[in-house]
Amino acid sequence: MPFLTPWFFGGLPLLLLLYYVLPKKAQWPLLLVASMGFYAMASWQGLAFVLFTVASSYIIALRIDKLKRRQKAHVEQQRDNMSRDERKAFNAREKKRQRGWLIVGMALNFGLLAAVKIWETDWVIDRLGLSLIVPLGISFFTFRIMGYLIDVFWGKAEVQRNPLKLGLFTMFFPYVLMGPISRYDHVSKTLLAEKNIDWNMFGRGLQRMIWGYFKVMVIGFRLIIAVRHLADVPTDYSGMFAFWAMLVWGAALYADFTGGIDIAMGIGECLGVKMEENFLSPFRAKDIFEYWRRWHITMGTWFRDYVFYPMSVAKPVQKMTSRMKSRSVKRKIQVHVATLITWFTTGIWHGVAWNFIVWGLANGVVIMVSQELKPLYERFHKRFPRMQGRGYDAFQVVRTFLLLTLIRSFDIYMDVPRTFRLFGSFITRPQFGEFFRYIFSARATYFGLSGFDWLVAALAVAVLIAVPWFRREETKRPPAIFWAAMVLVTLVFGIYGLGFDIQDFFYMQF
Repeated sequence: MPFLTPWFFGGLPLLLLLYYVLPKKAQWPLLLVASMGFYAMASWQGLAFVLFTVASSYIIALRIDKLKRRQKAHVEQQRDNMSRDERKAFNAREKKRQRGWLIVGMALNFGLLAAVKIWETDWVIDRLGLSLIVPLGISFFTFRIMGYLIDVFWGKAEVQRNPLKLGLFTMFFPYVLMGPISRYDHVSKTLLAEKNIDWNMFGRGLQRMIWGYFKVMVIGFRLIIAVRHLADVPTDYSGMFAFWAMLVWGAALYADFTGGIDIAMGIGECLGVKMEENFLSPFRAKDIFEYWRRWHITMGTWFRDYVFYPMSVAKPVQKMTSRMKSRSVKRKIQVHVATLITWFTTGIWHGVAWNFIVWGLANGVVIMVSQELKPLYERFHKRFPRMQGRGYDAFQVVRTFLLLTLIRSFDIYMDVPRTFRLFGSFITRPQFGEFFRYIFSARATYFGLSGFDWLVAALAVAVLIAVPWFRREETKRPPAIFWAAMVLVTLVFGIYGLGFDIQDFFYMQF
């Protein structure tokens, strides 16, 4: 993880100093140089992939914009000489040309993304005997700039005529490796603007970075050791052991991913750059819809806006249901088909492997079933109004958490049949006695961690749960002594040092 390297800790203070000392016109060029240097230090071989993505998207966006301006000018000049049908036909032809360029851009960049992901599958590597160096964060920067290109085509974003500024948007170093997947029209307003230092925003950014490092180093990197230990021999660790691995994996993934995002967004705030929130207490969600509105928000909105909505009105989907008489049934099927396609592509985005595909489709199926059962729930609560309140809310939260814990387990074992067998072991071989005898036995380590490590992780998770309750209002933040304690705790109890691979951060593989 480049955020943990000595050169990053040494370079960031220097960058912040130069950023606010140099003339304001030099701010965005300085960020571009820093971002290119950051990416090169993390993966210098992958820098060519980023530059290709920027260059191809820049040229195609300019071409689309030129066609759009020519179309508009021609219609205005010939308004009195063209009939309504002629104008409609002309606009259709021009739109088709613009769409052609968009397809070229998508084929180039999504094609490159697909080629890299397919090349890195075990099936290809075993047959070719050659591994390709995957550019870090390729899924994130590809989706980010493809969102820009689609928005230019739709007329939702102004074309950027400076390729260097477009390059900065694509590879801005805090979020180039793991998100968020920001929209150009949102982040460019502050990314490219000239800024004076805002001490309140700067302080919030530092606090957020501290919080992120605490989550990543004290919780995430610690618990992932136990998850790997449990996943290495899944035939031995079935039943309750497998369920424990799934619970620990949920905590580790949340700490790793949200911690990394907190670091990235904290750096952005220190630089006066506002980015979209990516998480909003996802484990408080009462159903899977709410969960995906709270977890990895920018990914969800990207797939919703650029995959789900277009697919739900696409001609093939419309044609599929054209003979149906019931409008409600027709629309429902269109939504379900778009949902499955969206979640299939979401799984592929995470990786070209069956476990990711099944993970995506499982989310899609659960969402569809929940949607179909919604009227039943409403009738039930109407008939039994007392079956509501805080108790039922807590039940919904626990139910949603456990359901998503099971779905998330496909990340752990990377083997679909084995994962389903472990699901079955909850019933056929639960191993409750073995699990608790293992826990309460006098052992030096428990799943690769000492008892002290588990105590540290438990207390850190308790802090992770408690702190948001102390921050219900933006103005009510923990005092300075809390943040000083967080720094000390992270330095003393963080997992780092000799033997730790900084590339092991889970979400940096995408």
